[in-house]
Amino acid sequence: MQNIQKNMHNYAFDMAIITLKDMHKNEWGTVYDVPDLKLLASLGIRIGKSIKVLSKSFASGPMILAVNGRSIVVDKNVAEKIIVRR
Repeated sequence: MQNIQKNMHNYAFDMAIITLKDMHKNEWGTVYDVPDLKLLASLGIRIGKSIKVLSKSFASGPMILAVNGRSIVVDKNVAEKIIVRR
């Protein structure tokens, strides 16, 4: 997890690499890096998986995502730790 945050500046050169939190509604991406949390793996959020933002609140509410043909909810605090490639 700490490695992701420390290396985020290394991703900056590639404009296609962003956090999941920064994605927009109806936008697709591929998981590029993810914290080592068993919950995320059980939800299908793994490196290389396609992910789509179905809904995103303007405040600090959760995000609704499509992963592996299912809808899941992820807190924005967790979403900012997941790195995706557009």
